[in-house]
Amino acid sequence: MLCRTPTIPSTSLLTPLPSKLFLEPVYRSAFASFRSFTITGFSNGSIINSGDLRFASTSVPNNTAIANTLINAASNITAFNIDTTSISVNGTQVSSGVSYKISLITASFLVLLSWLLSSQQ
Repeated sequence: MLCRTPTIPSTSLLTPLPSKLFLEPVYRSAFASFRSFTITGFSNGSIINSGDLRFASTSVPNNTAIANTLINAASNITAFNIDTTSISVNGTQVSSGVSYKISLITASFLVLLSWLLSSQQ
């Protein structure tokens, strides 16, 4: 079996049992070659957790696919929070590090403001 190691930034303490219960089914449904998920460590004084994903050696997904699976599932996991802006897989940061959330009202206001300011010139 081949192994990929994701770093899972969490905004709450992630214990091995809940993470296994919530994350293992996510990867099992996303990848037929998925075998297991294990939390391997917590960073001292931090909320960053590391884990091992195991896959059958015939079909191991790439780092981006592994990270995107976690990012897409994060909003459906309510037992703990996952910071989707700083996920790394095998030591390589895969997510952007910046997350923008904007409402339709805010976006509309910004467009209107931009239009008003440009018409003033």
